[in-house]
Amino acid sequence: MTTQKTILLFDGECKFCNFWVGLIQRQKAQHRFCFFALQSQKGKELQAKYNVDRNIDSVIVIEGNKVYYKSNAAFVIAKLLGGFWYLTLVLWLIPKPIRNWLYDVAAKNRYRFFNKKSNCDFHN
Repeated sequence: MTTQKTILLFDGECKFCNFWVGLIQRQKAQHRFCFFALQSQKGKELQAKYNVDRNIDSVIVIEGNKVYYKSNAAFVIAKLLGGFWYLTLVLWLIPKPIRNWLYDVAAKNRYRFFNKKSNCDFHN
């Protein structure tokens, strides 16, 4: 029986996002994910297939038929990576509106702090 991989869509033009995708790929559990830039053809196809709002420009996780955004997406990733990353799930205790507000602040400023890439490092 083959287990379906979790899909991780990310901003391929963001150095910060590319850093995190690279970090995930170096973890033992990295084989559980398929990575696609939001800007790639496959990324656009997946966004359409799962009715993802085109205004979402940060991490999206698709696990089975469920779509996760913002802090919930980060928690799915941490859960699948396990080990040390599993400890970050304690942040789940922070109310979702506050978690997502913090996530939005970081996402809104990511280009200012980490600049924009001219191309994506990950081409799945």
